[in-house]
Amino acid sequence: MTPQRILLVSAHPQPLADLLAGAGREFVRATATDAALAGHAAAPCALALIEEGAAIDGLALLRSLRACEPAPLCVLLLPAGAVARELEAWHAGVDDCLLAPIDPRLLACRIDRLLDACTARRRLEARCAELEEALRNAELLGAVLGHDLRNPLAAIATGAELLLRGPDAEGVRRTAERMRTSAQRMAGMIERLLELARMRAEAGRTRFERVDLGALAQRIADEFVRPEHAGRVELRRSGALDVDADAGALGQALSNLVGNALKHGDAGCRVVLEVDGRAADTLRIVVRNPGHVADAVAARVAEAFVRREGSQGVGLGLYIVNRVVALHGGRLSLESAAGAGTTATLVLPRRREAGVSESSDKALGTG
Repeated sequence: MTPQRILLVSAHPQPLADLLAGAGREFVRATATDAALAGHAAAPCALALIEEGAAIDGLALLRSLRACEPAPLCVLLLPAGAVARELEAWHAGVDDCLLAPIDPRLLACRIDRLLDACTARRRLEARCAELEEALRNAELLGAVLGHDLRNPLAAIATGAELLLRGPDAEGVRRTAERMRTSAQRMAGMIERLLELARMRAEAGRTRFERVDLGALAQRIADEFVRPEHAGRVELRRSGALDVDADAGALGQALSNLVGNALKHGDAGCRVVLEVDGRAADTLRIVVRNPGHVADAVAARVAEAFVRREGSQGVGLGLYIVNRVVALHGGRLSLESAAGAGTTATLVLPRRREAGVSESSDKALGTG
């Protein structure tokens, strides 16, 4: 439980602290206005109890505290007969005001009520923040899903055109297989969306399995069959390519990397997709293309909605890749230089370590 800090401003603050002592309460004591403001500035208090006296101008301190961010709730204790100052205090925004003589039990009760109000307000603010985050995630998830459905949908559309044009039985078989693979990927994305809803409700975990990264990379490379991409993806495989992974999420990351390289590289350039499993404990996925990304963009390219100038995309490709890599406990790097091209490198642990996996809502859009 977060301690409730109470600012006590009085010529004799200790009796007030003794009266209001309770579990989860901390007191900041001050005998002058400047000390009170300094104490609140150092660590904001939920409530300020001000007992006006010769050295303490309660109204002036009240106004100063009201100008603070965050401002505490304020209770003002006034000497007997200060009715005019009581009215002025209410106009100044005091949360409670008592005139001497003051019943200690009444004061304790009112302070309890105000602190309960502070707790309720904090909970409401936290809940509002959660709802705002959930709304942002929902909007981002919709954008991610729309972004990633485009590649497999394009593969299906292109395959349908090829089937209509060519009577070659073997060509029909290969095209139908690619269409089936793309349709399965789309179904997997939709299933991931449903999983996300279930996991939010059930606090589930992403499912890892043993994956043949070489076969997965081949399936992804085969999706880029549109005429403008034909023959442009070169797949290189080496070493042992078995890895503990979420196959759907990792496939989506590969598709985004290759798709970005084809889209943003030099016109007609070849894209190299290399999967390297020669190391004992890690695997490397490298995507190279001759294009160049400006340094200012490259530094933020893994953030959502960051796009290079003139791009027609929505700026989600490498954001998704970065989330998938984090999900697997790996790392992503991007290097780009004029004349040398752009290289995106993923390094993944071969074996899943305990505690690496995050809840699916931390890797929005994977699947």
